[in-house]
Formats: sequence, structure tokens, C-alpha cells
Amino acid sequence: MEYLVLSLLFATLGNICVKLSSGFRQWLPSVASFVLIGCCLYFLKLSVRSIEIGVAYAIWSGVSIAATTLFGILLFKEKTRKRKFIFIGLIIIGVVILQG
Repeated sequence: MEYLVLSLLFATLGNICVKLSSGFRQWLPSVASFVLIGCCLYFLKLSVRSIEIGVAYAIWSGVSIAATTLFGILLFKEKTRKRKFIFIGLIIIGVVILQG
């Protein structure tokens, strides 16, 4: 499970760098996004050795979507709507149920 957590961390950081790259026009965040997403995939590969692939991908995609959305709100002042938080909550509930 620790590999999946690392993969999620790198995925979220990579997604933030994609935003910071301004469409890959900024050199440093562009390179960082590729490196971070590469690390993300490496640790995701390691995590599926001990977690069912369907469960790992469901958790990975749900948590990375939720984390990226929350960081978009906090760092980039993206719009907040009640329904956005409701659906992020549903994603998190799904992840918790899958882990159980």
C-alpha cells in the first residue's frame, strides 16, 4: 500500500506541474511533470504486485482526481461549488469502501 501512496503523491505533484507549465511552455515545470508522472507510474507498477489491479487503479484514479481538484482550488483559486465537494466526497467514500 505504501507504493500506492507514493504513486498518488507523485501523480498529484505531476498534475500540479502540468498546470504550472502553462501548456508546456514553461521549461522547468514541464520537465518536472514528466519526471513526477514517470515516478508515479513506477510506484503504481510496484503497487499492483501486492494489490489487485482493479482496486489499485480505482483508488489511484479516485484519490488523484480528488487531490488534484483540491489543490486546484487551494493553489490556483479554481471555482468552488457545493456539488464539486459532494462528488469529491463520494469519490473518497468509494475509495474507503474499496479498501475495506
